Amino acid sequence: MKTSTEYREQFEALVAKANQEIVQSPTRYKRRLQWLALLGYGVLGLLLVLLIALAGGTLWLALTSMGLVLLLVKSKVIFVIFALMWALARSLWVSVKAPQGYELKPQHFPVLWTEVETLRKALDAPKIHSIILTPDLNAAMAQTPRLGLFGPYKNTLVLGLEMLLALSPEQARSVIAHELGHLSGNHSRFAGWIYRVRRSWLQIDRVFQTHQAWGSGLVRRFVNWYALYFSGYSFVLARDNEYSADALAASLTSAEVVASSLINTNVYDTLANQTIWQPHYKKAYFNPEPDQDVYQRLQRFYQTLDNQSPDFKRYLGEALARRTSSVDTHPALIERLKALKATGVQSTRSTHKALEWLGEQSTRVVDDFNQIWAIQNKERWAEFYHEAQAAREQLHQLKQQPYDHLAPYQQWNIAALTDRYVPDTDVLPLYERYAALYPEDYDAALARGRILLERKQSEGMPFIEHALQHPPLKVSAAELAWSYYTHQRQPELAKQWLVTLEQASDKWEAAQIERDHLSIKDHFIPSQVLAEQGDELIESILGEVASHKQVGSIWLAQKQVEHYPEYPLFIVVVKTKGYIWKKERLPQTLIELMGHKHPFFLVTTATHKALAKQVLKVAQQIY
Repeated sequence: MKTSTEYREQFEALVAKANQEIVQSPTRYKRRLQWLALLGYGVLGLLLVLLIALAGGTLWLALTSMGLVLLLVKSKVIFVIFALMWALARSLWVSVKAPQGYELKPQHFPVLWTEVETLRKALDAPKIHSIILTPDLNAAMAQTPRLGLFGPYKNTLVLGLEMLLALSPEQARSVIAHELGHLSGNHSRFAGWIYRVRRSWLQIDRVFQTHQAWGSGLVRRFVNWYALYFSGYSFVLARDNEYSADALAASLTSAEVVASSLINTNVYDTLANQTIWQPHYKKAYFNPEPDQDVYQRLQRFYQTLDNQSPDFKRYLGEALARRTSSVDTHPALIERLKALKATGVQSTRSTHKALEWLGEQSTRVVDDFNQIWAIQNKERWAEFYHEAQAAREQLHQLKQQPYDHLAPYQQWNIAALTDRYVPDTDVLPLYERYAALYPEDYDAALARGRILLERKQSEGMPFIEHALQHPPLKVSAAELAWSYYTHQRQPELAKQWLVTLEQASDKWEAAQIERDHLSIKDHFIPSQVLAEQGDELIESILGEVASHKQVGSIWLAQKQVEHYPEYPLFIVVVKTKGYIWKKERLPQTLIELMGHKHPFFLVTTATHKALAKQVLKVAQQIY
């Protein structure tokens, strides 16, 4: 199995190869890409034909030659045929779901549909079957096959409510034209076809990542390989497609309008997050229920937003400084502006927003999104509020005592709880005070490194490197370093840390997988920790479980793990006694009585007899 680094390097190599080929021989590149696109659907189509042929042939045999059918049954060949049919059916019976959102029907939103239909006809784009609204500051086109992996497409236009609140009608028109331009008949038909095939395979690949049905392994492996290869080889054309879609949008509006929409969507998201969303979420620290007017406040914010303000200019400068990465199909803002030969600078503030396309229903839509947001976030909001209240009370109690009299975990809690639940507090001195007493503490090093790197101070790197020595913190530490050097535009260092992050992520994921499952095929060993920690370990595992009336004896072993063996996975075997009425409930009841200081699996002789027998061969009795 390839590592994440190997997958990335393979993808980058494919992109480099495609870039070279399209420069040296555009015709050969397009011909190879065409055959590669046909290969993917050809393989799926061949599997479908094979399934139909097997099913039809079996039915024909049953109707015409019962003797041959009996021979196939007697020789058990028929079961192989049925197994193959079942595997093929399970592999191909995959549903690619259409995007979900707030549906905008033509009869209720005629102005919007008229705008979209006018653009669609001008671009000779396929019919739009559905328009949905999501919360985003964006738009997208989604094509969903109607019959699993096959059949005609359902075309869904996805519009973001925040986009309609933020952009003028002309700017929103250019964004929609850009999305329709990808499917346009006025665009290069070959490029448009490749764009659609590319998007389709990205969808199919995402579906197969979670499609674990029996018999689907062979097709899943093909999809995993093909999606990566086709995505990499078609990458250069997909990036060029973005420039072409911008040009089409400019032909229907203007280059300046397209440029201004690109600038605004790049800058507004950061401004709105700073001005509206962050203050909104901070209310959860002190208010038990969320406000139900966030989208009205967002609407007022965009109505009064000044594109000449210092904040706007600062974030625009940051957006213009970004460069296109080697794996980003969307070119950087500065490159798209250069291609349009436009600045996108707006001299006047527009109070007309694309929300007016929703007509008289616009107020109701905004109210609906307020309610939807409040309902979706109410439970988590209240949970966080109560956590914050309890944390502040705990902090108050801790601060009543002399710091030197507190236990280490209490001293840590002063910094960690303040960091999490007391907003707008400089917590670095609190972590530094703790670290002065416990300089080798990995969590404190990670916290100090994180805060310093967020402040763009390279002094945080030694702390990150120290935290990297602790396996549970490797992924977080590497991600912080990679993000820091990426934003500092130091590509060589960023790439080094990306490799470290990929390696840490792969190993951690593998460790989690082997710790998530237990079977009779696993290798079990006597508990190596038991000899070292003795009664302390036994007490931390047993908890109150020994008091249960149906517990006869308790035994301890470990599962042998390949990754991070220094962090043992315990297997606790409970020999039960007496008659048990509801065996399926017993393990959960016992788990609730046990200590939870160590990761463990619980096995009882009443529910998993064979597995318990296997573990007991090496287990040691602890009760």
